Amino acid sequence: MAIGGNTEQYRLLANGVVFHELNHGALCAAVVGLSKVLLRPGLNTVVDQDHFAMWSWCGELLLSPRAGLFPMDQHEIKSLYETALHASLAACRKPVASKEEWQEQNRIQNLQPHHGKQLLLKSHLVLAYLAFPLLEAVLKRACAKYVTFDGQVVTAFAVDSKQGNPRQYDPHGSYRDRQCSSLRDLLVLHQTLVAAPTLKSLLNQFRDHIVLLDNTQDPFDLLYSWRNQSLHGSTNFQTIGGTVLNLSLLISLFEIEHDFERHREMVLEHCRWEAQSQYKSPWSFYPPY
Repeated sequence: MAIGGNTEQYRLLANGVVFHELNHGALCAAVVGLSKVLLRPGLNTVVDQDHFAMWSWCGELLLSPRAGLFPMDQHEIKSLYETALHASLAACRKPVASKEEWQEQNRIQNLQPHHGKQLLLKSHLVLAYLAFPLLEAVLKRACAKYVTFDGQVVTAFAVDSKQGNPRQYDPHGSYRDRQCSSLRDLLVLHQTLVAAPTLKSLLNQFRDHIVLLDNTQDPFDLLYSWRNQSLHGSTNFQTIGGTVLNLSLLISLFEIEHDFERHREMVLEHCRWEAQSQYKSPWSFYPPY
């Protein structure tokens, strides 16, 4: 992996891409494309200003009070989503144009409380642990026809197991068959029975990238393995949080696909108002600085 002038010339912001001007298809393509340059073989990660801009705009689209995507009974999921996005943006700093601006940023950072400063330095690790329960919640929300948030199966379905055998879920079956608590099975359910053709194609591109990281198992099995190893404390994957977050964002963006332009303008109007008033509300995400 090499980073320099030859690669940096292809960054989206450097080529005039303005995230809040992108239509739905272009924004989803950006989420997938930025995932490919975020996590590389060896689980090395490179976070760029492109990622900060994309995360912040997606946060504004999905979580702004004007978005209205999450009803009151899902406020805990919304709070988890907000916290995960804030963790992804915690290390975001406005690019400096002079030595004086750089010194001022350092001065402000040094004024932070000791423990707060250390937590910010570990925001990537925090995100890695938040991203998996968030992905599970986003999947259950998307698959509400089949599974409730507590894992109760409401409509029968089957997914192929890792060995290729069908795993049956049935609301009228045994206790084991009435519960779905497997992130891997939720991923398979979503892609095979729930995702629209356009989203399914993007998910396949996402899967193709995961294969480059580990071609010894199916990408959904790899994500499940990362989740279990993190949950049980056998290891931690400090670099995977942004990639798992991107998968949640991609799925969530298709909730607003059919009304995207009206939704975008409504949210952008609030961003413009905040920019004029120079006030950034606690629930604001965009712009990232």
